[in-house]
Amino acid sequence: MPTYALKFEADPATDVTAIEDSFYEHFDGLIAESFGRLIVTVYIDGHANGASAAKCAAIDMRQKTGLITSRLERDLVDTSEISRRVDRSRESVRQIIHGERHKGAAPFPTPIGAPNGKKLWEWGVVNDWLLKNLPELADPERHLNRDEMAEIDGWLLRWRTLPQEQHVLSEFNEITAAERVTHREARASSKRASTAWVTSWNVRETTVTTGTGPLPSSPSTEGKRECLS
Repeated sequence: MPTYALKFEADPATDVTAIEDSFYEHFDGLIAESFGRLIVTVYIDGHANGASAAKCAAIDMRQKTGLITSRLERDLVDTSEISRRVDRSRESVRQIIHGERHKGAAPFPTPIGAPNGKKLWEWGVVNDWLLKNLPELADPERHLNRDEMAEIDGWLLRWRTLPQEQHVLSEFNEITAAERVTHREARASSKRASTAWVTSWNVRETTVTTGTGPLPSSPSTEGKRECLS
């Protein structure tokens, strides 16, 4: 499975030194302060996709270090930064961007903006393009794509703001939505899926009563067991 490079913005810490000691004891990555913000880069493997890796990283960091992540950091790069990361000249990168080299490659990603005429890209999008078209220039680590980043930002906001039981219920509804649509008539199957899901969160199979029937109670831990190993 690939190694994911994840960059989070975390809530300011009162004791950054203590946070750093705990972080470097448990994780491979970097903590840095930038313009009053705490930016945490963490490398994590053992996950089939970036969304799973990011969720488990956020849960793990909170439980083991006290870091509370608020959102994913957009790693923006211009032409100069791309040339530095791929170890090529700016002219070489300019030719790649404009399709003047490697004629068989797909079109280079569209910039997300150009303040004062300086074009900016998200590094994860650029690196994904490099992996597909010029793998010898790409980072070996994987980065989240735009859809995954949007998903994780919404998940982090919900995790921070909703009461735990509401967050878990919302997560449960998302996970089982496809099954409910496909097997509307199979109530027994839905019940088995609910039981398996609750068990995966390591909770007691207690229920709360709502207008739509029994639903799983909140978890006794803040994440799935596979995130805590």
